[in-house]
Amino acid sequence: MMKQIAQIIARRPLLVLGGILLITVVLGSGLGKLETRNNQDSELPEDDPIVVTNDYLEEVFGKKDVIMIGVESENVFSKETLQKIIDISSELEAVDGVIADEITSLSTINNMKGRDWGLEVGPLMEELPADKAEIDQLREEVGSNRLLKGRIVSEDGKFTAILANVAEGFDQATVYNQVTAIAQKYSGPEQFYLAGGPIQSQEIDMGIQNDVNLLLPLALLLVLIGYFLAFGNWQGVVLPFLVVILSIVWTMGLMGHIGFPITVVSSALPMLMVAIASSYGIHVLHRYYEEVIENPEDRRAAVAATVRNIGPAVLMTGITSALGSATLLIFKVNSIQEFGIITALGIVSTLIISIALIPALLALLKPRARKEKKSSQKFDALLIRLADFSLRRKGALLVATVVLMAISVVGIMKIRVGTDFIEYFPQGHPLRITFEEFNENLGGARTMEVMIEGDEMDAVKNPELLQKIAAFQAFAESQPGVGSTSSFADIIARMHREMNGGDPAFEKIPDSRELIAQYLLLYSMSGDPGDFSDLVDYDYQRAKIRLMITTSEQDDHRRLYESFKGWADTNLNQQAKIDFGGEVMFWLAQVRYIVMGKVENIILAIVTVLFFCIIVFRSIPGGLLSIVPLTLSTMLTFGLMGFLGIRLETGTAIITAIGIGIGVDFAIHYLSRFREEMARVGDIEKATRNTMVTSGKAIMYDVSSNILGFVVFIFSGFVPLQYFGWLISLTMITVSFASLVIYPALFSLVKPKFIYGNKADKKEEKEAVLA
Repeated sequence: MMKQIAQIIARRPLLVLGGILLITVVLGSGLGKLETRNNQDSELPEDDPIVVTNDYLEEVFGKKDVIMIGVESENVFSKETLQKIIDISSELEAVDGVIADEITSLSTINNMKGRDWGLEVGPLMEELPADKAEIDQLREEVGSNRLLKGRIVSEDGKFTAILANVAEGFDQATVYNQVTAIAQKYSGPEQFYLAGGPIQSQEIDMGIQNDVNLLLPLALLLVLIGYFLAFGNWQGVVLPFLVVILSIVWTMGLMGHIGFPITVVSSALPMLMVAIASSYGIHVLHRYYEEVIENPEDRRAAVAATVRNIGPAVLMTGITSALGSATLLIFKVNSIQEFGIITALGIVSTLIISIALIPALLALLKPRARKEKKSSQKFDALLIRLADFSLRRKGALLVATVVLMAISVVGIMKIRVGTDFIEYFPQGHPLRITFEEFNENLGGARTMEVMIEGDEMDAVKNPELLQKIAAFQAFAESQPGVGSTSSFADIIARMHREMNGGDPAFEKIPDSRELIAQYLLLYSMSGDPGDFSDLVDYDYQRAKIRLMITTSEQDDHRRLYESFKGWADTNLNQQAKIDFGGEVMFWLAQVRYIVMGKVENIILAIVTVLFFCIIVFRSIPGGLLSIVPLTLSTMLTFGLMGFLGIRLETGTAIITAIGIGIGVDFAIHYLSRFREEMARVGDIEKATRNTMVTSGKAIMYDVSSNILGFVVFIFSGFVPLQYFGWLISLTMITVSFASLVIYPALFSLVKPKFIYGNKADKKEEKEAVLA
């Protein structure tokens, strides 16, 4: 079949180019349909217990995002800072999507005071304090109120928070711009720190756009330089570069038509396609220059020979690469699954473009053999010395490989897993600074939400259940990594204190259910019971406890969850049902899927490539040999991750599939050419040398191009993509080294019939007869 394809491309190049142009127009129209997604809840399966719990929490307590503004001042209680808090709280009401009566700050929060006639509920700071005495009174009120101290205002009085709930359907960019403008307007000498769902999501979106704007042009520039250094003429630069551009258009256009959004993970796709597409272009063009030497005057014959000879290898490497990427479907994390699908489709698109576009254009151009430079001749000599070294030191090389793999196993055992979204950003990023400030001053900015559900209406008014909730909070706050907690029990305890003259000894849950009901009635006479809607439902059957977490460590999150679950199992005694949700639980669930998916992905990727290579080579040893370089490389990469403390998370989880998908190309190209040379010359030394200066040279160019494409990720604004960039570059180096150096040493020792045929047996028989 490849012969027929070769003849069509060589004889009908304009028809082929017209078809490519038509497909480009159709697929390119999908670019306008691309959208960005960074909603973490959509990352997990809909039936995941954490997703189900979070959905239930939103159903009961409402789905609201929150804007967090941290205000740092030498003295929060100065008149200047208090005035800014009043003004900012007022201006937030006009922000699109903000629920005007759900803004929490020193100027809006209600305060409870026990009076002879009942419970007075009113603003903590109705207007700006007029003098020092009123400021001191305000400071004293805050300092004696557990609902405020350490939660809204820091212990030292130098940091406070302004919180605003945002209703569903808000425009993220608009909210971000309006809130940022407010903060900039009032900045100085106070420092302002912005966080919350709309802020964090927009920062991710802007980071994705900045990455594409910076990294894609840089990747394209670097591969252009690589092409020039490799081929030294305009054909060698322009033709593979066209493959790169069309591959990006086809892949991203397909992504838009399918409806896959751009996420932090898939934002790497354009740069990834630069590296992948350049590989195919280099191999096709390198083979063409070999064929031009045989057919210097007949361009169509050279083109046909190029497609006929390199086509099967390109087709095979393309399919194996696509299968490697498709194994990411084993993950139950949506962004990774989508990345696997679109990368597989992109690789198929790339192999079609490279095997059709470059030969079709070459069929129309004047044959141009590449001029051998002295540097190229020196490079050939270096490759030959490398081949000879591999054959001479085969025993030492293989022993060193085994030792290195054993060390890698030790590193693999040290791999840590998990992260949270804030660690997507590098040190010094405003969001990381914001979270550090909230951790230090107000008990954290990460949340774990616990829902306690009674078996009947008004169950939360039961003093025994409220006492259990308060006891759970006390236990939680005693655990390292928990900054503060809040619940409906805190409200009732505060009411009890105020109705007993403000005596701190009464800040606890009263023993009488009737007394609790009376307090709530008194509150409703002066305040709005809806003030508690974030903490208890309308029927008083379900209560929510919000825990503020100060640590990003997944091990700490798991420890906290297990300790909370253990406490509940021991102390609730079937009195109520308990569920855990919130962003911290989401990250724990995602880590579980990543760990499970990574193990399954590695096994599935290697087995898939193995069986495909067995089928194509029609040899079990051939299939096993195909996976040797990528297996060694995978172990080395993950071993290094363990020793360096690089976590296994969303970004690094995709390394194996991409590394196997691209790395197997080197093995297949080397194996295919080595078999061809062994069949032709029948001598391992000559075959190794010939393979090294043909396919080996193309592999070296390929590796260089890949590294130039991947190295740009170290300039990404997201830490996981930075790790991905240099780890996948390391993978390319190690898998190419294994193909070029370990293969010859291995072949000379085991003499596989897949490569040697019966030559090895006949040679041994001849040597035995002569002996």
